[in-house]
Parts: sequence; structure tokens; C-alpha cells
Amino acid sequence: MEKIIIDAHTHIGKGHLINANPKDLLKSMKTAGIDRACVFAGELNNCSTEELLNSLSKYHDVLYPTGSVSPLSEKRPSLDQVEKWLLNNDIYGLKFYPGYEFFYPYDECARPYLELLAKYGRPAIFHSGDTYNKVAKTKLRYAHPLEIDELASELPDLKIIIAHFGNPWVIDTAEVCLKNKNVYADSSGIVYNTFLDEDKKLFKYFLETFMRYTLTHTSFGKRKLIFGTDWPISNQSDYVVFMNTLFEGEAADDFFWKNAKEVFNLE
Repeated sequence: MEKIIIDAHTHIGKGHLINANPKDLLKSMKTAGIDRACVFAGELNNCSTEELLNSLSKYHDVLYPTGSVSPLSEKRPSLDQVEKWLLNNDIYGLKFYPGYEFFYPYDECARPYLELLAKYGRPAIFHSGDTYNKVAKTKLRYAHPLEIDELASELPDLKIIIAHFGNPWVIDTAEVCLKNKNVYADSSGIVYNTFLDEDKKLFKYFLETFMRYTLTHTSFGKRKLIFGTDWPISNQSDYVVFMNTLFEGEAADDFFWKNAKEVFNLE
């Protein structure tokens, strides 16, 4: 895979939280200079994995379908169906939403799906930290990044991504990543919409968040971090501009594409 930029955390959906389609995403990617993207489904966004696969069927070379499981939902896909997707390389991982759906990452309801991901070398991505302010009645205790540690210890062969730095528990996220070789974090969704505004308040907030993560364990921080934006919630162009001020050389390659390539097992 040539030197590129991979956005490892984007969404499509047709709900009140996210209303976006692949053409919208590709347009944003072109403006931002992003070459490829992992795209998530989810009941939260009114987009099943089946619908995601249908929507992305024309874009296999640039958009990587990443399914979703709501393990307590009656609509959850069967284990046989998930294994078929993984076996056929239809999906590149599964996204989970503990803070919105009220289960811990290590709970038995999710374990069979996680074991399948470990078997096929694909990652589990957990929404971690703060929940979207447009969603009511969320429960943060399920989304704390420290809850990932128990799962990572019990399933050392499972690749895990803590989304959003686990913000505001960024130092906890860094510690979980340091302790567990199978755990990574992504940079997505730290700020909403655009943030390179004139007063720079959001820029400074993002910079402080990033520095709390990397300075906790300077020697490893950037090697365990994956580029992601949370599009369409966050602006891809601003993300690329911002992150280009923080990374250069080999560290930039790791962050912008190599880590995602390895963790998602991309072609």
C-alpha cells in the first residue's frame, strides 16, 4: 500500500444524529486530501451492517465497510452471519456503543462477537469517553476506557481501538494502551464540526487533549494512535490540517495510514 491518508473512523446513516451517504463522504475526503476510509454502521445511526454493505458496494477500493453489533438488541446479527462477513472479507471490524446501549466491553453479551473478531484478525472499535450531546439518557460508566483493560487482558489476541482518545479520560486511555499491546486509540470526534476558527479555542482544546495522551508515555504514544475524524460529526479537512502540524516523517506515516493498515488488516 502506497503512502496515503486513511480516515479510520467515519459514518454513514439516515437518522437524526447522522444523515450522510457515501457520496457525501467521498466529496469530503477529496476536499480534505484523504484517500481511503473505514466506514461504520450502527443502530444508533439507523444503518444496519447489511445496509452499509449495500451502500458501499460500488466503492470497495476506497471505502472499507466496518460493521456494528448492538449485543442487547433484538436486531443484532447472528453469529453465523457475522462469521460469514468476516470469512468473506465483507467487513473489516465491528463497532460497539457501550455508553449508548448499556453494556460493558467485557460483558458476556458481546463476547462471542469479540471472539470471532480475534479469530479473523479484525478489530473491535469501542465508542469510549464522552457521549454525543444530541443523545439523551446515555450512561458514561459503560464508556470509560478503563473498562477496556479487563477485556484486553482476557482476549489478548483481539485488536481493540479505543475511539475518541476515551476523552476526557485521556490519561486512562494512554495507560490502557501502554499496558496492553493489543489496544490502540483513535483521534476521532474530539471536537464537533469545524475547529480552525479565528479564536482558536477548539484548536487549543484539541491540542491539550492530544498532548495529555502522548506525554503520558512519550516513547509509545504516537505508535499506538490511529487517524480518525468521526465524519460527518467532525470536519475532515480541519483534522488533516491540525494533525499535519503534529506529525512528520515516520511518525506521520504510522499515524496517517500504517497503524490503520495493520490493525484493520487492510489490503
